[in-house]
Amino acid sequence: MRRGTDRSMASSRMNDDETKLWLRLLGCSSQIAREINRRLRDRFEYSLARLHVLEALSASRRGMALSQLANALMVPQSNVTALVNELVRIGHVQRVTAEADRRVQVVLLTKAGKAVLRRLRAEQTRSLSALFLDVPRKDIASLLTDLTGFERVVSANLQLNGKRRIAPKRRRQPQPKPPRRRLAAQSRSKE
Repeated sequence: MRRGTDRSMASSRMNDDETKLWLRLLGCSSQIAREINRRLRDRFEYSLARLHVLEALSASRRGMALSQLANALMVPQSNVTALVNELVRIGHVQRVTAEADRRVQVVLLTKAGKAVLRRLRAEQTRSLSALFLDVPRKDIASLLTDLTGFERVVSANLQLNGKRRIAPKRRRQPQPKPPRRRLAAQSRSKE
């Protein structure tokens, strides 16, 4: 009986630890993103979301269709469409018709987009350096190694069994039923 209780408590602690880890990662990422976004807006009137679009496009020499860009950024295509429209308007990206399929629009960085990307990357580097100034280098290296392994495992789990792998529900250990007690009135009536 004790063994089942220990397992369910350990399972509960593991779920708590997984949740705490996820919330801690999300919290740190959100704080850093908010600060970089603030600095980019203050200095360049540019958002971190726009920077992400430019970064994704810079990795592709041939440009990207909107659906590819949305997948690369892991956001809905409607979000990417709005960002690309704004970047086209200010001249940092352009749309061209794909040669292989005339129905597909490909998005490319312009020269102006490449120039602003260099400035934005420099600001992002300065911002991150300022945010991590008091973190020892060895801690950064250790965390980077740990998170790289963690990311590899999470990615593998997501690709297993199609796109999503849901952990099976942990079964509760059946608890023995306590012996039934008869009420005093019931036991007297049977006597």
